[in-house]
Amino acid sequence: MLLYLSWLALLTPLQLQAGDSIKGNIENGKAIAEEKCDRCHGTDGVSDDPDTPHLAAQSASYAVKQMRDYKSGVREDKNMYKRVRKLDDQQMADIALWYESRPLPGVASAEDIQLKAPELVSQGDPSRNILPCSICHGKDGKTVAEEVPILAGQHVDYLVSTMEYFRDGSRNNDPGGAVQAIIRKLSDVEIVAIARYYAALGGRPAD
Repeated sequence: MLLYLSWLALLTPLQLQAGDSIKGNIENGKAIAEEKCDRCHGTDGVSDDPDTPHLAAQSASYAVKQMRDYKSGVREDKNMYKRVRKLDDQQMADIALWYESRPLPGVASAEDIQLKAPELVSQGDPSRNILPCSICHGKDGKTVAEEVPILAGQHVDYLVSTMEYFRDGSRNNDPGGAVQAIIRKLSDVEIVAIARYYAALGGRPAD
């Protein structure tokens, strides 16, 4: 319990960091994205592939961090490395700002819209030293600190697989290992419940 409270005290201020320090040219970002990104991530950052993340409305700070991690090899993906290896920091910022300016994807179905926030999202589980997801990601999936991803409207399959990668250690580029430490304690059922909840929180109605 003491460990849970100490983590809570450490992470809560992150929620209060508003705004984004990334500066750049959105139109240049759009041009680069059309050339390098749209094939997989879709026009305006809305992907048709459930295993490929939407980039629409994603935090620019988070997107820049991921591109840098792919370029440096901290986050491994051969295709992404090929896409970003020749990009400089300003081009990455331009791309990230373009996608951040795009609207969130719609929700999956009327059934998913009715989902209530799982306790792990709103309350966590002090008995397992699991902090609530909302501390960093917001209950709405959109309230974030710098370099924390927006989860609202993301593909369920992508969210599930990402959490599984953090759990088995095949992805480990989260600052301080905070995400891994929590997700290692989650069951498959809990991971799916969290993913379905956040996926339902899109920013516009589905077509």
